Amino acid sequence: MLVLRREPFTAFRHDYTGLDNRTIEASRIPVSEATFRLVRERFRRRHFVQRRQLEQLDTLRTERRILEQMLQRHVDVDGAGFFSGDDSAPDPALAALRQQVVDRYGPTFLTERAETLRRRLAALDRAEVPDPPLGASVDETGAPAYGFARRYRDTLTALTALEVLETARPLRPEVTITAAANALRLDADEALRVQRLSGALTASLVRLLDSPRPDWGFPLLLGMARLATLARTHESGQWVFLDAFSRNADVIERARVPGRPELIATMLTDAQSALDIARGRLSSAVRSDGTFDERGFADFEEAGNRIAEIRRALDDGRDVRLPYFLILPAGSGRRPAVLAPSPATLVDRIVAAREREEAYSRVLERLYGYQLITRNCVSELLAELDAALLGARVDVDASPNFVPALSALVVKERYGVSEIVRIPSHRRARLARLYERENALRVFVRESNTITSTLYWRNSRDSTFLFFTDDVVVTRPVFGAVNLVTGVAASAVGLVTAPFDRGKRLRAGLRGAFFSLPELVFQNIRKGSFQYVGQAAATDPDIWH
Repeated sequence: MLVLRREPFTAFRHDYTGLDNRTIEASRIPVSEATFRLVRERFRRRHFVQRRQLEQLDTLRTERRILEQMLQRHVDVDGAGFFSGDDSAPDPALAALRQQVVDRYGPTFLTERAETLRRRLAALDRAEVPDPPLGASVDETGAPAYGFARRYRDTLTALTALEVLETARPLRPEVTITAAANALRLDADEALRVQRLSGALTASLVRLLDSPRPDWGFPLLLGMARLATLARTHESGQWVFLDAFSRNADVIERARVPGRPELIATMLTDAQSALDIARGRLSSAVRSDGTFDERGFADFEEAGNRIAEIRRALDDGRDVRLPYFLILPAGSGRRPAVLAPSPATLVDRIVAAREREEAYSRVLERLYGYQLITRNCVSELLAELDAALLGARVDVDASPNFVPALSALVVKERYGVSEIVRIPSHRRARLARLYERENALRVFVRESNTITSTLYWRNSRDSTFLFFTDDVVVTRPVFGAVNLVTGVAASAVGLVTAPFDRGKRLRAGLRGAFFSLPELVFQNIRKGSFQYVGQAAATDPDIWH
């Protein structure tokens, strides 16, 4: 599915030319200010509409999944996994929070609030998500829906939060991250700041308990977990954070860490820079009115995760998890379903929910479905320009113009491009520097393959190949033939190892053979990718201006 993303150019450049290792050719098209606003507004509108439609699809998918979990008599509750069982010793920070709640709302508040939630669970009726409009278009958004399953989960999450607070359950050890590093040590000012943060967060959580919002359960669980980490920070003199890394984060295996000192040093430099910036802003995490700035603290929490992960891996000999897609700590955990409908009722609702989800998914597939030749990112960008009344359409139907390189030539002619800026891929930019400093033949021989290259280390995202072909033309078919044989051989080995590696080697080999085929006819698709690229590479002044 073609999805429009909006992000700063530096972030896009880092991902595209850095991690994905692809060259950008940016064309400047001179237009009037009015036309520029028209085009920008068109893309903004398209982005907004599609985002709302995808959110609606996610709502339908979530409804179905929750119903399926209810049928299994357990529900995944975000935040529940932060805390140990109710037979553990009480956490002092949460016990103090509970006392403030009692002082503010009275000794029976928590019990009465929990009973209200149980009655709400028992009273929940069908009131399912309305059927999505089957005639949706790229200019229409559906009305937001709050169906039975999500209301059930939100109510159950709130009930879980009250149970955690009532018993002051401690954090599970594995949900936090820290390291014995100077960068995470508290100074005198920060020790006082931690106390102010704890006070502001406590006050915010006390107010949250009286919120009319139906989804206050997870913010309360997350806030209590952070309150406990702040208490540990104050006690230990080292910053302790909730672990924000995804369970499926890509890693640099521990065996490879000692052999990549330059990469690890770059990661540490970037992490330290991010931590310094976030640390400077931390003083404003307590607003002037005394309230807790969740966003400001989350930024600091993310930066702290990065530095702690690297230092801990170096000190303890662990894998290094890569700091991409750091998420708001969710701490998902399962808990028994409470007062759920009968299995027969749930089965009927699951069938109906699945039908709604599949129907709306087909609608969005018709609107945004990807087709390599007739509808791809090139055709969609040009269509949006046409929709914003910017020049003539570059027709890609039944023509080779769907290929970005060929379409760029047509755009240059029809749109009056005034300037073209070429931003080389990460490997090619570094390769050019090597050619400037060393013997050209030596560099070519060493860097042309994945075995002796000093610029590239194979990672799990890449297919199996031996020679790079993006920077050569004459020898591309020869290198492609070797790559094809390499991919086939890896696939054969993968058949044997499939029971042990879940088919990873087999898939990498098959993909390697497939991507080698264009190379036989002087074309190149595969570039190789990088696990990590330093932020400085994305802002090199001699690459973009």
